[in-house]
Amino acid sequence: MTVADGVYAWIGAGGDSNAGAIDTPDGLLAIDAQQYQRLARQFREALTAKTGKPVRMLIDTHCHLDHTAGNVVFADVPILAHDKTLTALETYLGSKSGAHWTITDYATKLRLLFGQNIFELVPESDPAQAWFRQRISLPDYDTVTIAPPTETFADRFTFRLPKETVHLNYWGPAHCDGDIVVHLEKSKVIFLGDLLFYGRFPWLGDCDLNGWIDRLARVLTLDVKVVIPGHGKPTDLQEVARFRTMLIDLRDAVAKAIKAGVSEEAAVREVHLPQYADIPRYKDWAPIDVRAAYRYLRGT
Repeated sequence: MTVADGVYAWIGAGGDSNAGAIDTPDGLLAIDAQQYQRLARQFREALTAKTGKPVRMLIDTHCHLDHTAGNVVFADVPILAHDKTLTALETYLGSKSGAHWTITDYATKLRLLFGQNIFELVPESDPAQAWFRQRISLPDYDTVTIAPPTETFADRFTFRLPKETVHLNYWGPAHCDGDIVVHLEKSKVIFLGDLLFYGRFPWLGDCDLNGWIDRLARVLTLDVKVVIPGHGKPTDLQEVARFRTMLIDLRDAVAKAIKAGVSEEAAVREVHLPQYADIPRYKDWAPIDVRAAYRYLRGT
């Protein structure tokens, strides 16, 4: 869909990962590459059909598999990301055989989708693992090939276009170590990657929870009209504020339990956020998020 003049969003079905593109005189800047190659090809073909222009560069907002597994479809152009995104991929995936990584084992796929602590939060013997196995049960996930970023930056990167200035900003760890935001200054559009989930309860995983809350506070200071989340439909800064409040409420409820001397297991059972209970994924993810927040706040 068109969200501003020359700015496009590809919205994942059912809340799956989003992508986007920015039109420039030299071709398109694509933003994120989808969660597997078939969708990445559909995304790229849709861009060509919509604009008649080639892709000049792909920008990765962060390292997670549902945003980078389609990178290989864009491997003929530069792939730009934050330094920490490339470092994370190299750390998680080890040495490449050739230009790309190839992943076939379930554990590596899940860690790259949900964080390196996923099996600490949800052990393989836990019945909750059934949800995660179903999540990557499509044949598209049998073998995942990932093309790494070929160019990286630290802190900020700017595209100065004839009618637009595009800022890629890194403000510190949040949803993961290498999250960046893509801010179109004149169009007043921002792509937040997984700093924002719209229409579903958040997944904390191995996030820096305080950092995430702080980064969203910084987003709220910007002059922005359209916000593209990592998951969910385009929205606005009011939704960013509501999502930030949800993270704060979760953090504060767990902090209160810790202060009261409640054990981790008791907190998982007893900490509830009824004001958010009707949000999709709350039932599945809230107990796991409580565990993640408990360990984060305890520094364990």
